[in-house]
Amino acid sequence: MKKRKTGTALLWLIALLIPLMQPRLPVEAAGMSAVLLKQASYEEAADDWETLLERLDAAIAEGREENVNFQAGNRFTVPEGILERLAGKNVTLGLHTSNGVTFSISGKDVKATDTPVNMEVVYETDIPGEAMVPFQGYPIVKQFCMADKESYPCRLNVHMALGEENAGKHAVLCFYDENNGSLRQEAAFRIMPDGHAIFGINRGDEYIVILMEGYTVQPGDTLSHIARRYKISLEELREANPQISDIDRIVIGQPVNIPKASA
Repeated sequence: MKKRKTGTALLWLIALLIPLMQPRLPVEAAGMSAVLLKQASYEEAADDWETLLERLDAAIAEGREENVNFQAGNRFTVPEGILERLAGKNVTLGLHTSNGVTFSISGKDVKATDTPVNMEVVYETDIPGEAMVPFQGYPIVKQFCMADKESYPCRLNVHMALGEENAGKHAVLCFYDENNGSLRQEAAFRIMPDGHAIFGINRGDEYIVILMEGYTVQPGDTLSHIARRYKISLEELREANPQISDIDRIVIGQPVNIPKASA
């Protein structure tokens, strides 16, 4: 009887420890650190910069990779002084706004500190309807634009909550090119199991994020094979993947956007 009780206790101990031993999801994706999105939305700043400085200095002193979260709202300025503190450090500043979107700055990405990051973001765009025509039929899951269309002194990562139901699909970030009046693809990201996607941007602009089906290149694949598998033309597949510069050179594990078959 004593042996059975000991065995039962051991099973309970294992059951408690297993969740703690599960490997964490990787926090690096395309060179960008994942920042946990806050559950609430902040249209107005809910923190002050003095509080942020204290948390930032504490994280830098700690010396290990850490996210410092700041409820910044939809209009904020990251001053030069904070960029100087961040530069080269193993710390990421998370700037939480509304609409399930967070901007972040990694200290590893800060090279210049003589210009502040000015941000005024709204979650509607003025993209003309004719520019949207090539993307008709694709769900638009996010749209946002910045009042300041200038370049940033460092890369900003954009973290978005797109829903667990979209995990595995491709979130495709497009910006409106005013010079030729068209939408152009900026980047694509395979949505993580928790429904989050991450993009890196270098300037303020008008952006939309659409959903596409995704495919991962397997051994022996060519774009022609993939096009035939999904019953689309090679030209349609090429247009959906401007990031593939040489259609004769794709590599195993490479993500490919799959457009809708033309009617």
